[in-house]
Amino acid sequence: MPGSSRRSRRVLSERPGIIDRVPVSRSRRRPRGVLTGIAALAVAAFLLWHGMLPDLGGAASLVESFLPWAFALIALLALSALFRLSLFAGLGVAAAAAVWWSLFGAALLPAATVGAPAFTVVSENLRAGNPHAAEIARELAARDPDLIALQELDQTSRDAVSDALDADYPYSAIVGTVGLWSTHPIHDEQRLDLGLGWDRALSVDVDTPGGTTRVYAVHLASVRPGESAARDEMMKELTSTVAADDAARLLVVGDFNTATTDRTLAPLFAELGEKADSELGLGFTWPSAFPAARLDHALVRGLSTVSSTVLPANGSDHRGIEVGLR
Repeated sequence: MPGSSRRSRRVLSERPGIIDRVPVSRSRRRPRGVLTGIAALAVAAFLLWHGMLPDLGGAASLVESFLPWAFALIALLALSALFRLSLFAGLGVAAAAAVWWSLFGAALLPAATVGAPAFTVVSENLRAGNPHAAEIARELAARDPDLIALQELDQTSRDAVSDALDADYPYSAIVGTVGLWSTHPIHDEQRLDLGLGWDRALSVDVDTPGGTTRVYAVHLASVRPGESAARDEMMKELTSTVAADDAARLLVVGDFNTATTDRTLAPLFAELGEKADSELGLGFTWPSAFPAARLDHALVRGLSTVSSTVLPANGSDHRGIEVGLR
């Protein structure tokens, strides 16, 4: 009845809080997990198309160095999707996880070791000014590799390391801060500046088992926010040098100051190959206390990498790497 309706409205208006407690229509609510789902899809898109971003001042290169750590963000988004019980968010997280796995899953799993190596190589950045450089060199030599490549040698550590290694590694070549020690004869040594203006790399021919191997021992310039030009120039020169080298067996080893996921390394990867780590993990080498990126590499052409291992921390700011080749 009309009178009854008017009385009902008056009663409601005279009772504070009644209107406030009337539930808001579900159609007006934001669906649960929308922001989480959108964020997850944005992560997936970034993983797929990060290469399209301009590398302004080396910013994209720096971000790409830590690209595998996107899994941490995906894990947080997965927790958010689970908490909100959102199908849309869950699908977004699943898409991001699938993209991440397609990019890094194969590298995460241990690579199979195939056969025995003909020779082994270890490489490590000793850290300039490290008072324990000789001890680190002896520890590397205790692994009985055929070749030892070291970076960031200074005058003091150069002499100490030579004293520690020369007896068991009678063949050596040292250029600037880079050194190579070998149990096999070395010849045709060349000094390389790779566009830096001073020598920070070398190449030699080593009489390794199975045939002569052209070895490049390198230490590319460091990268800091807004400061990547020197590293980029060295990488460009190294890539050109390797592309023009007609050696049948070739190894480039050392501290590249460039992560595997950095676009700067892509042209060199087109010339040379690198085997995934033989143990579970992505083979990160820096910083040694909690490795977050792989800056140290052993790239080959005309050789097979039988095994690849990151060595335990031993007093440097980088972890060493060991590869078996044939």
